[in-house]
Amino acid sequence: MKKLLLLCLSVLTASCDTATRQFESRLDEILSGHKAFVGVAVRTPGGETIARNDTLLPMMSVFKFPVALAVLDRMQREGIPLTQPISITPDLLLPGTYSPMRDSLPAGGGTLTLGQLLRYMVSESDNIACDILLREAGGPEAVEAYVRSLGIGIAASEEEMHRGIGNQRVNKARPSSVCTLFDLFLQGRLLKGEYNALLQRLLRGTTTGANKLKAGLPASTVIGHKTGSSDRTAEGIRIADNDVGYVVLPDGRRYCIAVFVTESEENDATNAAIAASASRAAYEYFSSK
Repeated sequence: MKKLLLLCLSVLTASCDTATRQFESRLDEILSGHKAFVGVAVRTPGGETIARNDTLLPMMSVFKFPVALAVLDRMQREGIPLTQPISITPDLLLPGTYSPMRDSLPAGGGTLTLGQLLRYMVSESDNIACDILLREAGGPEAVEAYVRSLGIGIAASEEEMHRGIGNQRVNKARPSSVCTLFDLFLQGRLLKGEYNALLQRLLRGTTTGANKLKAGLPASTVIGHKTGSSDRTAEGIRIADNDVGYVVLPDGRRYCIAVFVTESEENDATNAAIAASASRAAYEYFSSK
């Protein structure tokens, strides 16, 4: 009986190794042949990471996920409710930046709760809401201190990134580091109770990037994610076109995935298709295990 069990174990291990090699080969195929530098990382339900081109890359609005974590961490520690009102004064409603929040308010500003600001920032990727919450977290330095142990660098607000296109390369992370951050969050090691539940709902309610990670999944799949896209340089280069998040499999297992398409000469549809293809490959890999 013992020999039979050992034989079964060796067969299963060999099968898993083969599946992993096939997945890695599939990723290599997806990333090849593009006029872009693409970093990909996938963190398995068992805590292992499979990555390609795992180096420091521009995050763009992906950095709003660490901002949300840092804000909610402070609220959790200080007992600040999600209903805490924040005054939005006219001087904060900057023109020329993406902000559904600004467009929903009168010219004279208004009052929103911290929970509402978080929804605008996470689910709708609102730049002005991000900078208001960044201030609530203590600024870029405070957010970077919160995630520094993972090697994630945050030094610029949304306003600063839009002052000059070169600033859009300032906030950086490895794809694997972002996957680790998502994993820690999902394990409940960063936020508890209503704070954790809110951020999960907001990530699942993301309205941007439907043609990226989400497009590679079956229609009913649960995904929580955060996108991040830059402007194009004068030479037509898209500095970053990213999507990161987590996927819930039908059996309840979860995995984290990050796709950073950077310094891309490709059009937006091709950038999105790279993320969708990597997402599809990851889903098929985990579904078969």
